[in-house]
Amino acid sequence: MINNKIKNISNFIEIIEERKINFPSEQIFYRGQRNGFNKNWKLIPSFYREKEKHSDLPFYNNIDEEINQIYKFVEKNHDYFVNIIYEDLISIINILQHYGFPTRVLDVTSNPLVSLYFALENFKETDEPVVYLIIAKNCKASYFVNKELNSFYEKNIINSKIVMVNGSSISDRIKNQKGDFILFFEDFDITKSEAFEVEELSIDKDSINILKKELDLLGINKSSIYPSLEEETCKFIKELNILSKTDKALDLITDNFMNGINAVNKVVKEKSGEDKERKYLKKKGALNQIKINK
Repeated sequence: MINNKIKNISNFIEIIEERKINFPSEQIFYRGQRNGFNKNWKLIPSFYREKEKHSDLPFYNNIDEEINQIYKFVEKNHDYFVNIIYEDLISIINILQHYGFPTRVLDVTSNPLVSLYFALENFKETDEPVVYLIIAKNCKASYFVNKELNSFYEKNIINSKIVMVNGSSISDRIKNQKGDFILFFEDFDITKSEAFEVEELSIDKDSINILKKELDLLGINKSSIYPSLEEETCKFIKELNILSKTDKALDLITDNFMNGINAVNKVVKEKSGEDKERKYLKKKGALNQIKINK
């Protein structure tokens, strides 16, 4: 049995390969989090997390007001939804989710390395990051999910509490993150659903810096996860700063080295009583030949 603690990319891939052998016909999705079940971080969408804090707000306890606010937000920010018809509610929610709007969907990805990046992205020393392997026994196309969403918001009818949905590549961000999502019609514990199996993999905290370097080497970094000209510019400036710091470090080493030579020369001249500066570093055994006046 392979060690389930993630220490490097190689052993992470080994764990995934083993699971795929055990679940050959099911789809496996991944989700990375700064903390897991041991820190009481639930696998639930942001809508339900925020509802616990603001249960008195109509947006969280009235589905008519919820859908009304969603469409008002879309109308106000129409430029982000120009290629989507209003009836395609699941695509609208998909975009809203990726920009931080509180929705009933939970982000997952088909790329395990992307999930690992998210687990480590904002890591703090008190965190215990994890990656979830979520095995879905079936997955619905957006077309059919839209029908269920319309029934839910118009008639308050649901067929399933949780539904796995293949995400559409309607933005560069979703495409790069290999984004899919799980739609929660109710606040429900996914580990108790017969349609899913969930496994939590812990990440070795002593290996986090190594994992970040390996991810970056494989092209999984902020500029690839959140593609934008602004992010590419930040990456370019960061690379320039690294080069600048390297050059400054070399200059500092050179200055300190030369200062050291000058200091030694001064001592030699004082102790030997000679005015002539010796180039003792360029001659083998020169230091042994210096006559020191006692």
